[in-house]
Amino acid sequence: MTDDHDAICTNFAVVRQFDDFDRVVAIRDTILALDRSAVTRDDVDRGLETPLTTREAAALFTCLQKNGAATQSATDERGFADYTFEVDPSEVDRVLTQQAAVIASDGRSSHTGQDDVVKFVATLPGGFEPTSARVRSIPDIASTIRNQVFDADSSVRIANPYFDPSLELVSDLASLPRRGVETRLLTRETADEEGDTRTTLNKMWDLIDEDHRDNFEVRDLYRWDERQGSQAFATHAKIVIVDDRVCYVGSANLTDTSLSTNFEFGVVVEGDIVEDAATVFDEVFEYSHPVELPI
Repeated sequence: MTDDHDAICTNFAVVRQFDDFDRVVAIRDTILALDRSAVTRDDVDRGLETPLTTREAAALFTCLQKNGAATQSATDERGFADYTFEVDPSEVDRVLTQQAAVIASDGRSSHTGQDDVVKFVATLPGGFEPTSARVRSIPDIASTIRNQVFDADSSVRIANPYFDPSLELVSDLASLPRRGVETRLLTRETADEEGDTRTTLNKMWDLIDEDHRDNFEVRDLYRWDERQGSQAFATHAKIVIVDDRVCYVGSANLTDTSLSTNFEFGVVVEGDIVEDAATVFDEVFEYSHPVELPI
C-alpha cells in the first residue's frame, strides 16, 4: 500500500462503474465505519441500503487494490468480488473521495479517453535475479492479466492455446460472465479428451451459474490436413483484450510455467489502437468452430 496519502489515483474503475456520487460516498463511509483492516463484499453490503452488484463489487475492490488502498488476502471460487481484502482506511478515504469527486464533476471521460500507450511485461526465468532496477521494474505477465480481468466492465476477449485448470486465473475468468461481462475465448483442440484445455473449460462452465452462461462463448480454431499429414492451422495467439481499451499480446500460455518460471515477454497496449486488435479477433472468432459446453 502507498504511504503517499496525497497521491492522485491512477485507476478509475469506480468512476467507470458508478454514476452516483452519494453511493460512492456511502461505500467509503461504510468501509471506514468497520474500523478494521479485513473487508469483504458482504461487510460493505451490510452498511448499504442497496447491496453492491457483482460488477460494482469487482470495480470497487479493483480500484482500491490498483490505487494502493487494499491488498488481496483470501480468495474465493466465486470470483474476485468475493475475496477478502486488507485495507488501509486512510487510503480508502483518499481513493474513494477522489473517485466521488470525479463523478460529481462529471469528468469521467477525461480518464477513459487517452493516447495510445505501450508498455512491456515479462515472466522472468525461475531463479533469475535481475541486476538492474529497470528489469526489476517490468510488471509480471500473470499480475498484468489478472488486473486487466479484474478491471473489465463490459467485454473480455481471450485467445490462448493452452491452459492449466489449477490456476487462480481460471476462477477469475469464470467470474466475468457472472458479473455481466461478455467473455469470448478462442482456443484449440477442445476435442482432445486428454488435454488440460478441456478440463479447464469444463471447470469454468461449472463455476458460472446457469443464468449467466450466455455471457460465455468458446470457439476452437484448429484444422488437421489429412492429405498432408500435418496441421493446417490453429490458435497460437496469446491475447487478452478488455473493453476495447487495453490489450495484452505476448508469448505466454495461460499455464503455470508460462506465468511463473519460463522466460516470456509481451506488451500491453492502451488506447484507440486496441479496436484494431478487437476487430481482428472478432473476425477470426466468427470463422472458428463453436464449442458446446460442457465438453
